[in-house]
Amino acid sequence: GTTIFLEDNPEKLNTISTNSNSTSRIYKVEYHTLAREAYKLLKHARRNPACAPHSGPLENSTCKLALTRLPRQVYRVKWDVVVVDGPSGDAPDAAGRMAAIYTASMIARAGNTTHVVVHDVDRLIEKWFSWEFLCYDNLVSSKGKLWNFRIPGQSNSTTFCPSTNSLIE
Repeated sequence: GTTIFLEDNPEKLNTISTNSNSTSRIYKVEYHTLAREAYKLLKHARRNPACAPHSGPLENSTCKLALTRLPRQVYRVKWDVVVVDGPSGDAPDAAGRMAAIYTASMIARAGNTTHVVVHDVDRLIEKWFSWEFLCYDNLVSSKGKLWNFRIPGQSNSTTFCPSTNSLIE
């Protein structure tokens, strides 16, 4: 299968290698949402119809959480697994994982059934955004700092999570 690395850290870009026969590709990405903006972005997503599931092509979205400048292949392929382990999100002024988790949820819903694995779920932002966009009901396993969600694709749902109870107010 195809493996794509989306990396924002130039040092890590140099450590990931692929050969010409490989189906792996590496792309540099830029994140524009800071960890300190998490709650404001969560409120934006809840109120903005552009952030709803199936609100149109992700690459054309006006939702502040949508990563719209990824390689075209990311939006077109129906992925089996998406792993969210970046950006670092380890300080208030660092790029946070809010957009990565939201975008992973949108990509997963556009495919068939997709597993989304989120790292560092012991941190508040990763936990909040995973619950909001990947849904506690879709959590199939957890181990240490990893959560594995199974996201059913091709749904016409207008909400991310089936439960009307929000875990984050």
